[in-house]
Amino acid sequence: MDRRWGVSIDIEGFSALYESGETGKSKAIWALHELMDAIIRIGQRTYPGDIALNEADRIFAHQFGDGFVIVSNFEETDSSRCIAIATAIMRHMAIRGFCTKAAVSVGDMADINGCYPDSVRFSDSGTLRLGAGLMTTIPVMGTALTKAYKLSSRVSGNVLVVDKLAFEHIPNFLVASCGAECCFIDWRSDKHDLARTVSEKSGLEFGDRDQLLDLFEQYIEKDPKPPEKWITGSRASIGENT
Repeated sequence: MDRRWGVSIDIEGFSALYESGETGKSKAIWALHELMDAIIRIGQRTYPGDIALNEADRIFAHQFGDGFVIVSNFEETDSSRCIAIATAIMRHMAIRGFCTKAAVSVGDMADINGCYPDSVRFSDSGTLRLGAGLMTTIPVMGTALTKAYKLSSRVSGNVLVVDKLAFEHIPNFLVASCGAECCFIDWRSDKHDLARTVSEKSGLEFGDRDQLLDLFEQYIEKDPKPPEKWITGSRASIGENT
């Protein structure tokens, strides 16, 4: 059974921002730019899958709307690396003025292009003309995406949540709280050395705990303001780690 980890990460408040006028729309699109750029930097600078060093550390990323799924090359029973990647992105995005939510689970990820009609299979990079219009496709799917996305949909807030049953090891010193099925990670913790290394190698901003907490308080005061449930969920996941 394929058990690659998948990190589903998206921009919180994207729809509200996009629909709040031209300024908000521009900001939402820029948030997507920042998220995409952060993932590219990690893939190219930190985990490029260098044949001469360690090709197995390479990652794959696929865009779905205002978010991405980041997938490992092989199964990893230790969740430390995927948590570090998600943490590095979330901290960078927070410093840039955007909140994100990330959920991690495991499963398969496969190219499903072979299941498409021949007109799509043999099209130019998955883009098919519909007369004067166009159809674009994303030829990958799998439970690494669906399970992570399902976990994400069950929680609310600026949080990083990990499927508790998916890994043999979750770093206890980063766990803010745990339920029956998932653990909330204190991604603002200054003890997260691997995430700091990922950030430094990738050229991302890391900041410190106090700075990130201050930025969160500033974020929830800006329009369009997030709902109270979202704010409560975000605060409940903040641990006591320093």
